[in-house]
Amino acid sequence: VPAGTALVLARLPLEKISECLSELCAVQVLALKKLLSQEPSNGLSSDPTVPLDRLAVIFRHTNPIVENGQVHPCQKVIQEIWPVLSETLNKHSADNRIVERCCRCLRFAVRCVGKGSAALLQPLVTQMVNVYREHQHSCFLYLGSILVDEYGMEEGCRQGLLDMLQALCIPTFQLLEQPNGLQNHPDTVDDLFRLAARFIQRSPITLLRSQVMIPILQWAIAATTLDHRDANCSVMKFLRDLIHTGVAND
Repeated sequence: VPAGTALVLARLPLEKISECLSELCAVQVLALKKLLSQEPSNGLSSDPTVPLDRLAVIFRHTNPIVENGQVHPCQKVIQEIWPVLSETLNKHSADNRIVERCCRCLRFAVRCVGKGSAALLQPLVTQMVNVYREHQHSCFLYLGSILVDEYGMEEGCRQGLLDMLQALCIPTFQLLEQPNGLQNHPDTVDDLFRLAARFIQRSPITLLRSQVMIPILQWAIAATTLDHRDANCSVMKFLRDLIHTGVAND
């Protein structure tokens, strides 16, 4: 139902979309707020995955046509729901399954509004880095790659995105340095090099001039022998894009 409603919404006049989307999301936001106010229990009652998944579906299927210069109608709604998503993420920061659902919801929200979610960038990145320092959920690296894809070509965002990458790399490298780190964390390898490859595609000079480039390259070389299809594919794509950048700029 949320998917169908979102598809209909996207065809409305722009000024109507924001109002209707706000009402559509309000039901899920209310559910999340209710869950946040509950005492933690082991039952399913405090599990926020259903409203998170519904919000993700709404943003995934809301694709209004926005002309240059027009404010994206979903921008205001996403700013409205960010505080409750942020709180949900903090409350369940140790639970990989719920954090993944939060990141998925944010991924579709960012994709929905594109450049229009710029106001969200600073608080979102700060929270991602803070939670990742304690709990190395690889979905934060994946979400980081989405942010680089959307904002990497914006001059004013590049340094902040590089700071994000460097901050995420510290716990990531510590994780991979553990015995059999690469073998035990293929999802982390996959998402790290997806993030690094996005930097090479969107803002190569920013990454190439940074201090984090050398350890990333060393880990890429170490991971080339990793027997895991997705992780290996991400590593090879990063190396290929890196070489192509060098050739293109030669």
